[in-house]
Amino acid sequence: MVSPGDIVVYRHHVCEVAAVREAYFEGKDYFELHALFENSLKLFVAADEAEPPTLRPAMSRKEALALIDSIADAEPIDEEALKPGANTPTLLERRIKEEYDKCLKTFAPQDLVPIMKSVHERTARRTGAGRQITATDKKYFDLAENLLCDELSVSLDIDRDNVRDFLVERVKKAEARRC
Repeated sequence: MVSPGDIVVYRHHVCEVAAVREAYFEGKDYFELHALFENSLKLFVAADEAEPPTLRPAMSRKEALALIDSIADAEPIDEEALKPGANTPTLLERRIKEEYDKCLKTFAPQDLVPIMKSVHERTARRTGAGRQITATDKKYFDLAENLLCDELSVSLDIDRDNVRDFLVERVKKAEARRC
């Protein structure tokens, strides 16, 4: 059960529980959530529907650092597994997009990492071949990165604008230790 003042993640929105509204709508209790990184966004979530993974506490500092440290060893989405039956590049791109969507729908921060790793690898291959990042890859990378950075900002008590630099630096250190 959450209480006013708690920091939670509802779907992918990092929010503060502003109030518990008793018998707010149709006799049900609701949580009033204020998004921390989306100005003036208020969400009302029925208390009986506010269960993980849809609504969960924000990661602890320890969980956030463990997640960051696991990025170096995380696997990207398995593109090879998507290729059978994908006769055209367009069909393969559609399957990749579906995998990105699947990762997002879990609402779990660790499922954002495969999206980011996949896009990073795909972009490196494409630029090596003289091509640009696809619009789909850019969209999903930006979305995954922003969602992850929002939660890490709260979990690590770092200003949102500094999270990306912290993340990159910590992943580089983890990769160096691995080698």
